[in-house]
Amino acid sequence: MGLNLKSKIWLTVSAVVLMFSFFTLYYFPDQQAKLLYENYNKEVQNLANTVSLGVKIGMTEQNFEGVQMAMEFVKNDPRLEFVYLLQSDTVWNAARTSYEVEDKLFNAFPEDKPIDLNAVSNDSSIVKRSAFQTPVISGAVLIGFSTRDINIGKQRIRITSLLVSGLVLGIGIVMGFVLAKNISGPVMDLRSAAIRVSKGDFSPRVDCKSNDEIGDLGKSFNIMVDYLSRTTEKLKEANQSLATTNDALHNTVLELNATQDQLIQKEKMASLGELTAGIAHEIQNPLNFVNNFSVVNQSLIEEMLEELEKGGIEEAIAIANDIKAMEEKINTHGRRADSIVKGMLQHSRSSTGEKQSIDLNALAEEYLRLSYHGLRAKDTSFTAEYKTNLDEDIHSVKAAPEDLSRVLLNLCNNAFYSANEKKKVAEEGYKPTVEVSTRRMKDKVEISVKDNGMGIPEKALGKIFNPFFTTKPAGQGTGLGLSLSYDIVVKGHGGELSVNTQEGQGTEFIIRLPYHEDKVLSA
Repeated sequence: MGLNLKSKIWLTVSAVVLMFSFFTLYYFPDQQAKLLYENYNKEVQNLANTVSLGVKIGMTEQNFEGVQMAMEFVKNDPRLEFVYLLQSDTVWNAARTSYEVEDKLFNAFPEDKPIDLNAVSNDSSIVKRSAFQTPVISGAVLIGFSTRDINIGKQRIRITSLLVSGLVLGIGIVMGFVLAKNISGPVMDLRSAAIRVSKGDFSPRVDCKSNDEIGDLGKSFNIMVDYLSRTTEKLKEANQSLATTNDALHNTVLELNATQDQLIQKEKMASLGELTAGIAHEIQNPLNFVNNFSVVNQSLIEEMLEELEKGGIEEAIAIANDIKAMEEKINTHGRRADSIVKGMLQHSRSSTGEKQSIDLNALAEEYLRLSYHGLRAKDTSFTAEYKTNLDEDIHSVKAAPEDLSRVLLNLCNNAFYSANEKKKVAEEGYKPTVEVSTRRMKDKVEISVKDNGMGIPEKALGKIFNPFFTTKPAGQGTGLGLSLSYDIVVKGHGGELSVNTQEGQGTEFIIRLPYHEDKVLSA
């Protein structure tokens, strides 16, 4: 569980107080004690050097009273424990091959205290040595001073540090209480109010007494809650008025989707005859109305939402009435399109989509002839040359025969149509020709439908597989043939459908299907 703001403030203040207390209780006293000891140590060493210099001068001048005065230079210092005047003598061994320098007491002050020539510094005293050398005598001054005053000073420093730490701790407690009250209190109130607002309760307000940033935040929060409350009420009213419109729009979309599905299903199940000829012209007009009114309704809905956000309820209601009128027109034309589609479905036949072994060469040749004779039946003036170039190494292929036959019929119809259109504008001697060929590849089989017709314009090449796109005049194409052919080849059979074209010269559609040799039919 995370810490709240009040706890964080207390922790922050406590961390600062503890760090400062550590400094005042430990670091500061230790540093002061070290500095005090170092200064005292230097002072004692300087006194030892001063006494040593006086002794050296007295000895050099053979003024023994001056030597005594030098030793008594520090006798009135209450910190003094002893002053020893040492004489350094050279002591040779019996063979006189080596020697040692030994210190012997020459004079001492005070004389009534025990003498320790090996005294060294410890917690209770500081001992310093200062050597001298004269023509008369060589030796050193050994001086000892009590550390009692230093220890008393250390104790005073620690007491002072303890008092300062206690003062800082008290100030920290007061500061933490004030900060927690002035900062965390208003923030926690703001948090509680925000939680209630997030649950849909717009009644809470924040009491803004301070003139700082927290007070400004509370005022802004109150303004925001007032705005949200008003806006929510307006949206509730608007939603009630839009409920009926939304239901109508939803039903219209469902009808449009159903109409589109019916059109697609019809194109999948289309066969020869004159059924396709009048479909595009009959259904295009109601679809144009549906599409245009749908675009207008989308724009009106956006305007209505903008008016609702601005609070323009009356204008939004007027727009909603316009949407309702548009929806009635969409419904009328949708019913008209629905009746056309239902008429189409009465003449259709379905496909199971089940794959089986088929003779691909026979299927291609059959639907090339079927396409030609079907077009001739509708237009006796239509003439064209058609031919095949079939690979005899292709045996049976796994495919859905009804679906693949629709693809071949659609591509052949398009090829004959293009060749016939070019004949109308071509020079004398032009012969419209359509060729269907097959070719076996390593793991695929290729089917090609090629014509010498008008070709496909470059600007339309990227759209030819889009649903409802057609280059034919109104009433002569639905724009679904190539789209459904693409779905059958690519999605239904896992193959490829591509096109090679040159405007004014002709077009070739190429189908590539997966191929696994099956010699059942060829045996």
